[in-house]
Amino acid sequence: MREINSNSFNISLFLSIYVIAQFLELFFNREFLVSVLPFGLAGVSVTTVEPYLHFAYLIGGASYVILLILQPLLLVYALVYLRGWGRALLTSVLASTVGLDLVHIAVGINNTSFNVPYAFSLIYVGLIVASSIYLVEKSGRRSIYILMIPDLVAFSFLSFDWLDQMVGSSIAGAISGYSGFMIAYTVIFAGASFVVMESKKTSWKSALPFIIIGATVSIATVLNVIPGWGFAIGVAFPYIFGILGVTDWMPPVIFFLAFLALGVAIGLRKRDYPLFLGSISLMAGTVIFDSIPLTVYMLAPLMASLLMTISKKNAEKVDREVQISK
Repeated sequence: MREINSNSFNISLFLSIYVIAQFLELFFNREFLVSVLPFGLAGVSVTTVEPYLHFAYLIGGASYVILLILQPLLLVYALVYLRGWGRALLTSVLASTVGLDLVHIAVGINNTSFNVPYAFSLIYVGLIVASSIYLVEKSGRRSIYILMIPDLVAFSFLSFDWLDQMVGSSIAGAISGYSGFMIAYTVIFAGASFVVMESKKTSWKSALPFIIIGATVSIATVLNVIPGWGFAIGVAFPYIFGILGVTDWMPPVIFFLAFLALGVAIGLRKRDYPLFLGSISLMAGTVIFDSIPLTVYMLAPLMASLLMTISKKNAEKVDREVQISK
């Protein structure tokens, strides 16, 4: 009997570390940076509470660095499986990503005046979208397209804004503005549609805790049970996920659907692991509008597609080795 190569399982751990780092970056970097705003509104100096929150800075910063390192490594790993146009697309994304990161480091990480040329940004987004679609088709998990709609609309907002800046087109500016207005609506549509599409496949037992949390927080927000809760859900939550076009009634609905969709995604873990991995990665990551030089956020839909494809290929490889070992 032939032994199964243990290296086949290493990439699964690698993918899990990436997703864990995404959630740590979400909670201790993006969400934490916004969560200090209520202190300022209450008249409390942030420097007063900063020493007690220093650990969050460290976790958030370390998680961001892990993502920054793992993204190009995963892109390189994926090139092993791809041929033809797929390899060409990912190679272009990899080269552009590494180039942008190196330039950003060279000019200074805290240099907020650094702007990428509009033409390059348009090409970069085009490569990300094309690569994401290619990888989704390779994975066969087309329901992920539903969750990608908000990011695609966000890319539309960015791309037409850049086009307007380049050529002064009022039509491009109007499309950009309308895209921004539609983002919040697409988030609601995507969350509800994903839940409906995967309702028969998911484990509702696994999803139940997330449904309870989402419902409890949303109801508490509507009733204003906890002072400041409305600000956290109505302002901070949409901001950290880059959701534009939010109106007064939307935050509790979006929050509930977010936790419901996350619960449904986690419930897919045993029945469709690639889709589970891709969907929770897409929910943790997001396109942030002031982060073009910071490629970590721009690559969110592509990395989610990449995780699904790599996970699927790894599962197929393991299955083959199991058959050979029998």
